[in-house]
Amino acid sequence: MIYTTGYTANSASLQSLLRKEDIAIVDMAVHASVYEGCLLTNRKSFPHNDLQSLERILKDVQGSYRTKMIIIDGVYSQDGDIAPLDKIRELANRYGAYLMVDDAHGIGVIGKTGRGAMELYSVIDQVDFITGTFSKTFAGIGGYVIAPPKVAAYLKFQSRQHIFSATSTPAVAGIIKAIELIDQEPQWQARLSENITYFKNGLISLGLDVGITGSAIIPVKIGDPHKTSDVGSMLLKAGIYTNPILYPAVAKKNARIRMSVMATHTREHLDKTLNAFEHIKRVM
Repeated sequence: MIYTTGYTANSASLQSLLRKEDIAIVDMAVHASVYEGCLLTNRKSFPHNDLQSLERILKDVQGSYRTKMIIIDGVYSQDGDIAPLDKIRELANRYGAYLMVDDAHGIGVIGKTGRGAMELYSVIDQVDFITGTFSKTFAGIGGYVIAPPKVAAYLKFQSRQHIFSATSTPAVAGIIKAIELIDQEPQWQARLSENITYFKNGLISLGLDVGITGSAIIPVKIGDPHKTSDVGSMLLKAGIYTNPILYPAVAKKNARIRMSVMATHTREHLDKTLNAFEHIKRVM
């Protein structure tokens, strides 16, 4: 099922699938589009990647709702860390819950053949609903939901955001080629992996906090929002574009500079950025 944005792939599908008789059980770090998708249903959130809290909620809601759905990201957009999908799938099976995984940041980056976090944990054929976007790895616009055929047909006719929205432009056809290139040109994923390792290790050697990222999303955690804004400005003046991430996107104490490494970044690009961070750390 194709939507015109990745945001609506989550929000529209969840609003169609989950109602007042159901419950969504979501990781606190999921994308804002998931939270919007849960406005018409019951929702409980568990601390990020906290499996004990997830299991406690699953126990508490047993027998109380028509449908239970666990909703998580494969790779989380702010910390770049990966969900323990094998263990979450096991909990979903044990307590009779569906599992939805948004792997927008994992596809093309994680897994032996670029199938994302689900391939990494060998659960790609065990996830009930897979969502994602064409605006990351595939460099386009749009979103998708992978679901059983009857569910996809249901969404096609019941998602108002799909029925009453403009269709995608012909340029979306380029995404088909981008998907094919994941298999045809695996060297890009290999080069991306090398760049991630090089850049992350460089930041760590400078004494910077990159958290527990396991993907192309690499944060430099600063904490103070004012200092984070200053660092973002200094990097921009040095010719380096980054995203200063502040509240409410993250907690006030967790402000950070968020970066995404690409396969097309050269060592010169990465070294320029590392040198800029070294200079900023020295003068601040």
